[in-house]
Amino acid sequence: MNVNDLKIIFVDVLIKQALPLTLQLTFASLLYSIIIGFTLGVVRSFRIPGIDMILGIYAQIARAVPEMLILLFLYAYLTKGSVFSISVTAISLVQGAYIMEIIKGSLLSVNAGQWEAARSLSLNTFTTLFNIIIPQILLIALPALVGQFVLLVKSTSVASTIGCLELTRRAQLILPRYPFPLAIYGMVLIIFFATCHILTMLGEIFEKKVTKLIMGSENECSV
Repeated sequence: MNVNDLKIIFVDVLIKQALPLTLQLTFASLLYSIIIGFTLGVVRSFRIPGIDMILGIYAQIARAVPEMLILLFLYAYLTKGSVFSISVTAISLVQGAYIMEIIKGSLLSVNAGQWEAARSLSLNTFTTLFNIIIPQILLIALPALVGQFVLLVKSTSVASTIGCLELTRRAQLILPRYPFPLAIYGMVLIIFFATCHILTMLGEIFEKKVTKLIMGSENECSV
């Protein structure tokens, strides 16, 4: 393998072709997993009999069953979907369960007396939740959510098992032509590491800005 081959593999194939699809898969899965996680996390925090049990089983399945197996199960039954949409669905369902537990734990950590105080001021549940409770749970949940986002990036590699042309799958397809697995998978490792590192830094910046914004708003309210 010469320098020109390395350039073709790293730049033309992995960076220009595979990385954009990996990022699309990442952000699409992130969007849906946040919607699933926040919605079900709020519902689960109310501990409604029956519903809480079902959501608990959902969380246990996401923890206990390998993500790849869930993906293969959906691929076998969602025959009309594209490999991209099926991959997004599987990753979102698994990551959504983890986010649900993060949001549930954050909500339950908020002092119950704040709900009672809001009721005494005649604030409805919606207003209390979005104006008082959610800003507080964001402060608690953001570090864990940023960490979960980085884990989600790595989870995109499971999509290679059903033929989604993300980084790992592209590397597998290159190998017959360039039989240098150490070099090729080393490039994939570098790209994943750099992507996760950059997203971690961006997540930390976002976390600091949100914290500053919320704390600033609380200080204004206290004044």
